[in-house]
Amino acid sequence: MADVAPPPEQQDQKVSGAASSDTPQVGTPLGPPPVPRSATPQPSQKVSDVIPIYRASKRFRLSKHDSSHITSLDFDDKGEYIVAACEDETIQVFDVIEGKNTKVVPSKKYGVHLARFTHHSRQILHASTKVDDSLRLLDLHQESYLRYFSGHTDKVTSLALSPGTDAFVSCSKDNSISLWDLRSRNVQGKLQLATPYLVAFDPTASVIAIASQSTSSVLLYDFRNYDRAPFATFDLVPHEERYTPATRGRLWSRLEFSNDGKNLLVGTDYHGHFVLDAFEGTLNAFLGGRKGSSGRAAPISSSGKPLGQGDACFTQDGRYIVGGAGEQTEVHVWDTHQISDTGAYLQPTIILPSRARTAVIEMNPRYNMLATADKDIQFWLPDEGVKSSDK
Repeated sequence: MADVAPPPEQQDQKVSGAASSDTPQVGTPLGPPPVPRSATPQPSQKVSDVIPIYRASKRFRLSKHDSSHITSLDFDDKGEYIVAACEDETIQVFDVIEGKNTKVVPSKKYGVHLARFTHHSRQILHASTKVDDSLRLLDLHQESYLRYFSGHTDKVTSLALSPGTDAFVSCSKDNSISLWDLRSRNVQGKLQLATPYLVAFDPTASVIAIASQSTSSVLLYDFRNYDRAPFATFDLVPHEERYTPATRGRLWSRLEFSNDGKNLLVGTDYHGHFVLDAFEGTLNAFLGGRKGSSGRAAPISSSGKPLGQGDACFTQDGRYIVGGAGEQTEVHVWDTHQISDTGAYLQPTIILPSRARTAVIEMNPRYNMLATADKDIQFWLPDEGVKSSDK
């Protein structure tokens, strides 16, 4: 993608105020991240060995404005960099290995939400919150936009990139799902659906799941035959009536497949999260233990303000789900291996102490590390100095 020239109307368009040219370049292999007061984890370390000893190791305040929040986080494929979309309309990139902020790119004209690395660690795709509802592809090295993806007529609520190709999918409040390719500004396909709210690719990149919040359903499509009817529809109405009757059809915040493809997470921002069998759609478990809301239930508010991308996600091995505790300053860990019966109510098996509330969370795809955010960003690493009694 580095040799793609911007369209004529976008040539020489610089993003003002970005970091200087002596900023370390993104994408340089630097080795595994350091771990405080302990040896560096080896690649062979199992998640189950380190998940109980995760501790917040570094904290970043991104804005001088106390009311400004981080609305999305995303790691690059190598797990060496993380990008944050901020409510103060900046895109901020961090070097995970060095533990420092390497680039700040203002986006005052268009706003920013759902910032995502492409498979090229120098390129960021993000949704707009101002001017129009286009998606924009930003080159971090050149500090200019490579391409706009126009077609939505209302705010984008979810954005998912294919795990293996340059394809991506977006959902919008205009009741449409658009299929794109990073190499073309033209939409590759479109679906109309009642309130498509969240979208996710499965690990094989052959299936897309679309969550329709108002109908309390998740629809599965063959990505290669997206124009056909969904091959499966998972009805969450009975599960919501049992576990979340007060918020039925509302407060959905996350849709994600586990890396082993067996489970599908439907995160909410109040009572807890649903874990579905990704093949049958049966409810494997409801994850409880939260105390209220993080305060940012929806990707986009009714006024168009970006709020968040969900506060729960799978670990790399697909076994655990880590998430915020709502109003409390804790991080909860649920072990899916503890599910004994279909539809079980599962409490967190591990509670990690936190310095701040978790409204956004993301797991590093390559290293034993995670990041959480609300007004600040916290990097979490295993601390082998933690006593067994503290686990």
